[in-house]
Amino acid sequence: MAPRTETLELPSETSAARVARRYLEPHLTSLPGDRRPDARLLVSELVTNAFRHGMPPITLTTELHPGFLRVEVADAGGGRPRRRAHPGADGGWGLLLVEQASDRWGVADGSMRVWFEIDR
Repeated sequence: MAPRTETLELPSETSAARVARRYLEPHLTSLPGDRRPDARLLVSELVTNAFRHGMPPITLTTELHPGFLRVEVADAGGGRPRRRAHPGADGGWGLLLVEQASDRWGVADGSMRVWFEIDR
């Protein structure tokens, strides 16, 4: 069965994370109740990172698979996001949160596309 895929271009302003959470909400009904806050937090982190460190456009893609929900945030910036080995007071906690609160996550090769998956 092919996943159900939807993509939304987010506004390039501070409301982007709020818009992303609101857009994600109907997809969360497919997740166990205790995992829904994780998905909200992770989409907020990735969208905020894209807004702060990337370049527009920022897109949010959801894929509903039979066994999991996959969420991907992409922007047009250069480089490749990396999880900091030692986050600190100046930041670097976002991808560590993604790593710890998701079932799987990654960065698409050669891109600014970061994704996470949460099992259903």
